[in-house]
Amino acid sequence: MPRTPHGSPRGPQRQSLPIYPKGFIAAAGVQREQNRVFVAMPFTDSHSDELWQAIQGVCRIYGLDARRADSSVMPDPIVQDILQELESAEIIIADLTNLNANVLYELGIAHTRCDSVILVACKGQSLPFDLAAIRCTFFDFSSPSSKADFVDRLSKALSDLRTVTPTILDSQLERTRVIVSDLRNLAALLDKDLSNETIWFSGGLSAFAISDEEDFPEDEEGCRSALLEEKSALLDLARRGCPVRCIISPPALKAMPERPPHVRKRVITLLRFLESTNEPALESIEWVVSPFRQKNLYIIGRISYIEGYKQQFLRGFPVSLRQTSPEAIAANISLCKALFERLQVDTLKHYPSDEGLSRRDALRQATIACLRRLLPFLDPPEGGCTA
Repeated sequence: MPRTPHGSPRGPQRQSLPIYPKGFIAAAGVQREQNRVFVAMPFTDSHSDELWQAIQGVCRIYGLDARRADSSVMPDPIVQDILQELESAEIIIADLTNLNANVLYELGIAHTRCDSVILVACKGQSLPFDLAAIRCTFFDFSSPSSKADFVDRLSKALSDLRTVTPTILDSQLERTRVIVSDLRNLAALLDKDLSNETIWFSGGLSAFAISDEEDFPEDEEGCRSALLEEKSALLDLARRGCPVRCIISPPALKAMPERPPHVRKRVITLLRFLESTNEPALESIEWVVSPFRQKNLYIIGRISYIEGYKQQFLRGFPVSLRQTSPEAIAANISLCKALFERLQVDTLKHYPSDEGLSRRDALRQATIACLRRLLPFLDPPEGGCTA
């Protein structure tokens, strides 16, 4: 029988399939598809849109394709679509809020056909005796923190069902494209939720130091475009109120006798950005300066954690590690928080600023002072442009 890319029968043959589960399963011969998730849920309840958005966001973390009964574009009876999804999905999530009869029917089939079923329900929902003994992840969308807690627990439930292994990214271009994708996934959140996420960066001068004035070799032009996309995505998130915390490590001159010209350009670009008087993104970004070279870490909300390994002072990261394990992300967020707090004190001590400034503005002025102090030492032997 001909199949669609998702393994479903197509054309008149599918229309003739029975709608009773036993007959459909026997006739369709559908195979389970890795990374596919079916969500059994009501579509129009008061919580439906927010729950569906949260589930989709978590599934994107793990590269999962979340679908529900109204996702199909096939002109087939909805019962066939549901049976098709129940048979195809690697994981099934069932929303038991209000004990919707259709969901309970689908859950009954799921429990006989699939080993990976996750139950969710609104906080306070009473469950029938037969389901009460099965672990259920309850959600509460009354506040950003309670919603974040549900996302964390759903992430844990999914990671428990799957082997969550790090992804090795073996080129600068691939690394940057993945970062851009994760930043765009974060941008899919509503502004009120986005303000409760945080992007952490620890490393060199950050993507904010990239400019289209920087010279790239011809074989790295794709990297230039990707890095500018990364910078643009970061700016858009910061302008919408997403907190960004940057731990930057300005170049150590003793370790950099050649002083590559792109380093000076990046210092100048970052200075211009920090000294902007009409850039709303700066209201959401905090800076600290590390006197030591920091390991390159990128934590994008609770969506991904990326670590880059850099060779000397070449551009980019030849090898990077992307992780989605909730435990790994939580550990690295704790590390970044502790490091950021200590470096705030160190930054303000070494680069004091005017009294009366907010902490964010004082750190910004201190970072400007650090880069200004460094800039003259980056001049090429023959001289060159100034900031």
